[in-house]
Amino acid sequence: MARKRKADHETAIAGALELFWQKGYAGASTREIEEKTGLTRFTLQTAYGGKEKFFLETLDTYLDNAEARHFPDPARFTLDDLAEWFEGIASEEKIPRVQDAGCLAFNSISQFERTDPDVNARIERYLATLEDRFAAILLRAEEEGEVSLPLGAAASAQVLMGLLLGLHSVIKARTDDGMARSYAASAAGLLRSWRRAA
Repeated sequence: MARKRKADHETAIAGALELFWQKGYAGASTREIEEKTGLTRFTLQTAYGGKEKFFLETLDTYLDNAEARHFPDPARFTLDDLAEWFEGIASEEKIPRVQDAGCLAFNSISQFERTDPDVNARIERYLATLEDRFAAILLRAEEEGEVSLPLGAAASAQVLMGLLLGLHSVIKARTDDGMARSYAASAAGLLRSWRRAA
């Protein structure tokens, strides 16, 4: 019985991820949540505490998965790896369709307008973890003499965070993929420009 409940929960979260990713929190109606997840309105309220708490659980799943599977790895990433990671975000294989909403984490920043403390805490942790990984990769590259960073690793990581936020904004606002790819290529070009001349 416990195994079935876990399967039902995982199915519900998977359906919610797709729905919230496509429509965002505000754009997803309770009826659509029911249809996409198989949950009843009663179960949504009693098991999850309502739409917002269910969204938070879905967002937690999304963020944990992103950190585990998609964040750059400081232990093995080189400068080129990080540049390619930026390019990969706008690649044909990974870029969301124009009609889709884009990254759930970055969409949540704008949709909740920084007024929800529960969403804020999750997004701030997500961004801080990503920035720390950028800084660790750059610091190691600097210590190994691979790069020259006039601003230092920490400030350069903040620059990369700004570029990443901009890239996701371009992805969300675009009418075609070319603009996003050009932006990603520029971010990658900046990274490669930090390489110390041989």
